[in-house]
Amino acid sequence: MAHLGGGAEAHARFKQYEYRANSSLVLTTDSRPRDTHEPTGEPESLWGKIDPKNFGDRVYRGKPPELEEKLKKSKKKKERDPAALDQEPRKESKRRRVVQEESVLSLADDAVYQPKTKETRAAYEALLSVIQQQFGGQPQDVLSGAADEVLAVLKNDKLKNPEKKKDIEKLLNPITNQLFDQLVSIGRLISDYQEGGDAAAPAPADGDEEALDDDIGVAVEFEEDEEEEESDFDQVQEESEDEDEDGQEPHGSGAMQMGGIDDDDLEEANEGLALNVQDIDAYWLQRKISQAYEEIDPQQSQKLAEEVLEILAEGDDRDVENRLVMLLDYDKFGLIKLLLRNRLKIVWCTRLARAEDQEQRKKIEEEMTTIGPGLAAILEQLHATRASAKERQKNLEKSIREEARRLKDERSGAADGDGDQRIVAREADNGWLKGQRQLLDLDSLAFHQGGLLMANKKCELPSGSYRTPHKGYEEVHVPALKAKPFADGEELIKISMMPEWAQPAFEGMKQLNRVQSKVYESALFSPENILLCAPTGAGKTNVAMLTILHELGMHQSENPDEPFSKKIVYVAPMKALVAEVVGNLSHRLKSYNIVVKELSGDQSLTRQQIEETHIIVTTPEKWDIVTRKSGDRTYTQLVKLLIIDEIHLLHDNRGPVLESIVARTVRQIETTKEHIRLVGLSATLPNYEDVALFLRVNPSKGLFHFDNSYRPCPLAQQYIGITVKKPLQRFQLMNEICYEKVMDVAGKHQVLIFVHSRKETAKTARAIRDTALANDTLSRFLKDDSASREILQNQTELVKSNDLKDLLPYGFAIHHAGMTRPDRSLVEDLFADGHVQVLVSTATLAWGVNLPAHTVIIKGTQVYNPEKGAWTELSPLDVMQMLGRAGRPQYDTYGEGIILTGHSELQYYLSLMNQQLPIESQFVSKLADQLNAEIVLGTVQNAREACTWIGYTYLYIRMLRNPTLYGLPADILDRDKTLEERRADLIHSAANILERNNLISYNRKSGYFQVTDLGRIASYYYITHGTISTYNEYLKPTMGDIELCRLFSLSEEFKYVTVRQDEKMELAKLLDRVPIPVKESLEEPSAKINVLLQAYIARLKLEGLSLTSDMVFIRQSAGRLVRALFEIVLKRGWAQLAERALNMCKMVDKRMWSVQTPLRQFAGIPNEILMKIEKKDLAWERYYDLSSQEIGELIRYQKMGRTLHKNIHQLPKLNLAARVQPITRTILGFELTITPDFQWDDKVHGYVEPFWVIVEDNDGEFILHHEYFMLKKQYIDEDHTLNFTVPIYEPLPPQYFIREKFGKGLGLNVVELTGETATDLKLLERGQIIISTPEKWDALSRRWKQRKHVQQVSLFIVDELHLIGGQMGPILEIIVSRMRRIASHIGNNIRIVALSASLANAKDLGEWIGATSHGLFNFPTNVRPVPLEIHIQGVDIANFEARMQAMTKPTYTAIAQHAKNGKPALVFVPTRKHARLTAIDLMTYSIADSEEKPSFLLGSIEEMETFISGVKEDVLKNTLSHGIGFLHEGLSDLDREVVLQLFLSGRIQVCVASSSMCWGISMPAHLVVVMGTQYYDGRENAHTDYPITDLLQMMGHASRPLKDNSGKCVILCHAPRKEYYKKFLYDPFPVESQLHHLIHDHLNAEVVVGVIENKQDAVDYLTWTFMYRRLTKNPNYYNLQGVSHRHLSDHLSDMVENALNDLEASKCVAIEEDMYLKPLNLGLIASYYYISYTTIERFSSSLTPKTRLKGLLDILASAAEFDQLPIRPGEEELIRKLINHQRFSFENPKCTDPHVKANALLQAHFARHRVVGNLAADQREVLLSAHRLLQAMVDVISSNGWLNLAISAMEVSQMVTQGMWERDSMLLQLPHFDKELAKRCQENPGKSIETIFDLVEMEDDERRDLLQMDDSKLLDIARFCNRFPNIDMTYEVLDSDDIRPGDKVTLQITLERELEGRSEVGPVDAPRYPKSKEEGWWLVVGDPNSNQLLAIKRVALQRKAKVKLDFDAPAEPGQETYTIYFMCDSFLGCDQEYPFTINVQGAGEE
Repeated sequence: MAHLGGGAEAHARFKQYEYRANSSLVLTTDSRPRDTHEPTGEPESLWGKIDPKNFGDRVYRGKPPELEEKLKKSKKKKERDPAALDQEPRKESKRRRVVQEESVLSLADDAVYQPKTKETRAAYEALLSVIQQQFGGQPQDVLSGAADEVLAVLKNDKLKNPEKKKDIEKLLNPITNQLFDQLVSIGRLISDYQEGGDAAAPAPADGDEEALDDDIGVAVEFEEDEEEEESDFDQVQEESEDEDEDGQEPHGSGAMQMGGIDDDDLEEANEGLALNVQDIDAYWLQRKISQAYEEIDPQQSQKLAEEVLEILAEGDDRDVENRLVMLLDYDKFGLIKLLLRNRLKIVWCTRLARAEDQEQRKKIEEEMTTIGPGLAAILEQLHATRASAKERQKNLEKSIREEARRLKDERSGAADGDGDQRIVAREADNGWLKGQRQLLDLDSLAFHQGGLLMANKKCELPSGSYRTPHKGYEEVHVPALKAKPFADGEELIKISMMPEWAQPAFEGMKQLNRVQSKVYESALFSPENILLCAPTGAGKTNVAMLTILHELGMHQSENPDEPFSKKIVYVAPMKALVAEVVGNLSHRLKSYNIVVKELSGDQSLTRQQIEETHIIVTTPEKWDIVTRKSGDRTYTQLVKLLIIDEIHLLHDNRGPVLESIVARTVRQIETTKEHIRLVGLSATLPNYEDVALFLRVNPSKGLFHFDNSYRPCPLAQQYIGITVKKPLQRFQLMNEICYEKVMDVAGKHQVLIFVHSRKETAKTARAIRDTALANDTLSRFLKDDSASREILQNQTELVKSNDLKDLLPYGFAIHHAGMTRPDRSLVEDLFADGHVQVLVSTATLAWGVNLPAHTVIIKGTQVYNPEKGAWTELSPLDVMQMLGRAGRPQYDTYGEGIILTGHSELQYYLSLMNQQLPIESQFVSKLADQLNAEIVLGTVQNAREACTWIGYTYLYIRMLRNPTLYGLPADILDRDKTLEERRADLIHSAANILERNNLISYNRKSGYFQVTDLGRIASYYYITHGTISTYNEYLKPTMGDIELCRLFSLSEEFKYVTVRQDEKMELAKLLDRVPIPVKESLEEPSAKINVLLQAYIARLKLEGLSLTSDMVFIRQSAGRLVRALFEIVLKRGWAQLAERALNMCKMVDKRMWSVQTPLRQFAGIPNEILMKIEKKDLAWERYYDLSSQEIGELIRYQKMGRTLHKNIHQLPKLNLAARVQPITRTILGFELTITPDFQWDDKVHGYVEPFWVIVEDNDGEFILHHEYFMLKKQYIDEDHTLNFTVPIYEPLPPQYFIREKFGKGLGLNVVELTGETATDLKLLERGQIIISTPEKWDALSRRWKQRKHVQQVSLFIVDELHLIGGQMGPILEIIVSRMRRIASHIGNNIRIVALSASLANAKDLGEWIGATSHGLFNFPTNVRPVPLEIHIQGVDIANFEARMQAMTKPTYTAIAQHAKNGKPALVFVPTRKHARLTAIDLMTYSIADSEEKPSFLLGSIEEMETFISGVKEDVLKNTLSHGIGFLHEGLSDLDREVVLQLFLSGRIQVCVASSSMCWGISMPAHLVVVMGTQYYDGRENAHTDYPITDLLQMMGHASRPLKDNSGKCVILCHAPRKEYYKKFLYDPFPVESQLHHLIHDHLNAEVVVGVIENKQDAVDYLTWTFMYRRLTKNPNYYNLQGVSHRHLSDHLSDMVENALNDLEASKCVAIEEDMYLKPLNLGLIASYYYISYTTIERFSSSLTPKTRLKGLLDILASAAEFDQLPIRPGEEELIRKLINHQRFSFENPKCTDPHVKANALLQAHFARHRVVGNLAADQREVLLSAHRLLQAMVDVISSNGWLNLAISAMEVSQMVTQGMWERDSMLLQLPHFDKELAKRCQENPGKSIETIFDLVEMEDDERRDLLQMDDSKLLDIARFCNRFPNIDMTYEVLDSDDIRPGDKVTLQITLERELEGRSEVGPVDAPRYPKSKEEGWWLVVGDPNSNQLLAIKRVALQRKAKVKLDFDAPAEPGQETYTIYFMCDSFLGCDQEYPFTINVQGAGEE
């Protein structure tokens, strides 16, 4: 809550006029939880209300009474006339107020000088900055105090200058004369200084009107939206009805609403001092006192409250009154009156509220009833929670009104006809809002002290502690605890007793210590979650190591051969710690080959590095970011162990991050059911049970708590609380005490002093040395042995730092991060070796380096915190870490820790170090942002889920334990066991904040959240909602750099940054040096932030400590913030601003201005050279053309030429070429070709260079399209193509479906073509309805002139004609054109019926197929049998897999939201992998959501059991039982059928299908979710969009014509594509022809069949096509120059000419006389086997007579047919593995090449290596094509006449069919045979069984003995043997006695098959071939000696055949021996070969 001016009174005045306070108070009494604007006893922020240095002063400062009056009047006037409010943006005023409260004027110290004029103010600031240089970084008040003292000296006229100098030196250390003169001159300028006088009532200074105005209240901030926020909209009128009853019951008990009517109003409330007992809780009194005294710290008010309670409890009223007045001062009458009037209530209610448990409470209540009737009445009021009659009346009216409103809504809703359903659905939706939600003020609920919150009342110290007061300070001594004796059976674990494999990690250790030994069992041998609380230094890291070893051990035992694949995450709070842990773990786990990497703010890892890392060590924030991006779930899913170090950080401001990480992890465990082990390590703390509960630790097995007695070295503590008020004296006293404490141990032990700024180290060391010099005690710091001295003297020479040089010889040293590395190492070594006695250091030493000392002194606990812009207390973490360095276990019996702090902080540090500080949750402070993160992540989709999520936080556990601290009434748990109401309120309030700032849209009614782009940006960049909304508000498209920087400086992250007076000088200097002008004056914090950001970019050096830390703070956030700015602008689509913002990102990132030379980004170029380059006015582009020589000359420094040349060419540079194709009038297709043009260097570029591709309109105003482009190292040499806003034509070929629904009814014979020509011709004869895919019909109808059945077609139906625009389009186009040609050729009409989706250019298609206007029906897209509602949601994640994962939760939500009451839902996903994973995800979500029966299962569970029992796929069994099925090509037919039937019959509600299934199945559903609209295209190495046709097909499933009134479709796509789909799904889309890309094969085919005989025919042929009709309509698309007749014919001629030239070059077609065309042999083969001309050309050119089997397979796999083989992401590895296991491996294969994949799959098929999933489907495609290709290959080989190679190719064909190598045993073809069995047969004693015929000839019993199989298997074998071809072959040479040289020789062959009593042969027995196959044979005549093939013929043999083969006789007479081969294409081992001889007669022989 914003501070309303001055604490309680102002707050009360504010309330007094607030409307609710004046509405009937009675009615609102206690009817709602406490009004959140009253200070609630929550610890509240004291920022600015008091100066941290003056805690406990309790000085009373009155304002002059007339000022008070003015204030009151202006307030009243304000509140009467809100319009008069200063409409300044709230953000600014909040800022300004913070500044004012920090300003000098608000210092509580009486005697502080305050300048009155501008001049004196400037002088004063100069003075402060001088003092600041002297003092180093100190809080403002110390500096001001010193300034005062200095001024007092300077203004003291009694002193002469030398004396003045002496006095000043006492204060400021020795100063030079020059500096003294400067001080004197400053002193002269300060003319308005009066000794201690006027500070009490500062006169208005002209430089400071603003501050005073703030007091008088002009710029008072009044929360304008208070009113509307508080009352939910519909409550206002109800309250106003009761207004008139206001005055009726002023005095009844409870007449005062607990609505923050504070003391001022009390007088005005008719003395209505009656208190409501319900309001008095344990902290009521303390709150009242805090309000009465504005400037009081909590401890103080707590002490007062205790005293007041004691006074109130006894004595008569008079006496009590006197004592109260004494205690509280006279002016607190209001309060005293209130206390007296309600004495009993206050005393007893407070006692009750403080009761620790129910029993104690009972006791107190009994005591009360016995004492007297007054108390009994109080009890009654306490118990009377029942509402008064009036209350009841009001609630009744309200519910009636609600009901009426609901009915009204329903009536308007139910008009559609299904009202009853609707009501049910609405009820279900509204479930989360039971009653009205309450808006809480989260700000006031948060603990503003953060980690300094103390919830404990008192601190019990160990026995033996004592206090001693001194002048100005008080000491508390706590003795060292003795170690506990060992318990029975407790022993230390020896390292040697550990398991063998665990020992290397503990190399060099003998045994574990006590703590580790106790935890050993649980940590190493069980998977239990662990919480270990132990003191610093107890070796918690080793416990973490044990748990890591447990994971390694598990992995070892489960799968010993594989490398460790899990991830372990170690979360450590500080960067320094992260680095230390990484070092430690890497070193110790070296022998396990475990990779440990750091992931923190500076060290981000690429995806690849993360993949390779096993242990990620990270900070909580970074891990939060990683787990926030659902994209990275890919590896967060692999995490099996999460170690959180220092988990007591929960108490700190950073606690919420830990809570959110743990909550997220635990929820992930519960949804995915995969265990992740949580291990928490923490310091000792009192409420460890709560933390254990939060970490889900089993208290008996995993909770270990050790107190301080377990410290390796016990710690004696001294706490020194300084009570002096004046800052300067405090500062001096601290130095004195520090000196004394050092002297106590000097000479005996080493001392380590921690201070909190770098300058302070040297200052403190010097101060101690100088005091020692003065007191002559220096000798105690130097050992007498000269060795030490000698060493120190020698080392001093080597030191760089002057301070250190000065101190070392005396045995003092300093250490901080600003020193050079060698200096620091030197100091560490000298201290470790005991040469240095006193080391003064900053906290970095405590974290990074382990340097223990006997005594540790923490000097002052105030440290500068840039985030708060003020000096704050040290974090508990630091204190513990520093004190952890006390005591050296090997030498000391105990260590000593001394803390010097302010008196008010004593209690806190005592509690902290003695386990008395309970850990509270800070979650409320970050609730809104964390909620947003969960919503973006998708784990929380509605308010109900959000309430569940809060239940996982530590906040929830603490709210249950300690409700009052979290602003809840003490007895809340009796009413609401699980705090459901409170959680709902918290969520509602947070959601409201997010919605107000546009981060989400929040539907209050249903409780659903919808994330917006801003929300997503906020979550990804880890930015608060405030900042985002500021950006959103102020961003304008016209902003320039000045405004951008300014907006950056308004970010809420910096809201506490202030401008201190001692910085102004330095800031003013910087202001002159930064390039971008700053508008604001330096008084404004935003100016400071702006200047520091620019100083950071410009790499300027800073002096002051606080400025430096501010700069570091700003730098840490800058990168994130400017990136976020850029993303917001990008989403808005403002081109110019986006470019500016992106530039800004790069400037911050690289720390250089965009006007500087880009070479500054490379390290190692000297600055002067860069400056030279920047002075030359040579355009940067020109540098690329210079040689290294020329560059050298240009800069006149030859040596650098080479380096610069290299750097220039490493700078990422891309060449772009764009092609634009108009698609429709409104849509352009872009094809952008990106060619990288730079040298890749891993050191510079890593693995990947990201780019933004941004397309702007021609004015550069708007961004039309943007996408993120990642250039990967492995593709640096390739061109990349990006296509956008066009339907991209690379769809996966749809599985064409077969319709069985005709035919049977009509009594016609329906056949489906197979693609085997011979079979198809038979089918064509038999069938009357022929069903075919375009390819098969194309292959068959090519020879239409010869095939009369093709000419007899009378009706030709083309379904899905719109696919003509897709990949298979050209084939469709050709067959339709061909049917029209046939019709015109034979003059008989073929009716063509074409069916398609609705098109934009249907008319062209219609005309092309010859439809008249009567026959053309084109309906708009919205004409559907059932109207379709379409929702398109964008998911903005670039990585594909990550995006798919992020979509699962929205998919689940969509089903829950849109498919209510069990309506069926169908989900389409890209691949079968996703189908499986999505089904599992949906199942886990539904389990997490539904309690008893799975929500998607609509049938009964028992019934499902029976259906599921037959299902083969295990995952499917599992998901089906939860009502979710999935379908993909890889399922067996039976499984598919089961899923289909269950879905269609309404037994299961959800089915997930892979995208290609959208064609083959008929599955109407109510809701279709298209989850992702892209699939991976392996050839492009990119993800391409589904073709629009597929998308429409999927959407078409969302309709159940008779059941639904409307269907619903939810499309989840990548965010940039959202607009595009919006456009296309609502408009019909145009189709264009693709023929021009693929014309060659079709021309070739037509040449072969003689349709095209010359070039003119070819051009005529094209005029039949659809392309011809579209050429003139969309000329740009086809690259046509113009549309005249001339252009057209030229274009067509060129096209034909080019295609034919290509065909001629590949020897498919001969062109004669440049006109006539003749098919060649290769062309014939290509056409016959339906093979691409490029494949045939490749076969012909690659095959040689020497080719071996390996070469054959290579050539086969290189066929163009395999180009289309998809390569999916992540397959490279699989394929690489596959290849490595094959017979023929590759040299460095390119695994993304589809041809390599085809080869690997073929070899895997031969080797019978099983492949699964997608690879199996791919293998199937490969095998089917391989058969065709091999036949073509045999033809190509035989036309070259190479015998051996042809035989090889035929053998490969057998291998493909049977799936084995040619060298394997023939027996492997038999069913149930494996290699062992084949070997056994071969080694069969008696007779080796090698062939199938051998096996058949065996005796039955022998065979049975040999095979040892059961009968059914033997039967299978018998069946195979019977089918095995057993063929008799006889042959004769006709006219063999009359053969002349060169004659034709005819060989006649007779083949006869033994059919063993069967009527027909039937298909081949080949279980490994993907479809049934007819057996085919080759007959070959050849001459093996000369490797000559003479004749070949393909034979299909049923029972008998006679075949003639002709070949030429040799040219020479004589005897010739030839061989005849009879080769099968399907079986091995049945080939036959016979030699035969022919006798060629010479000329003379007759």
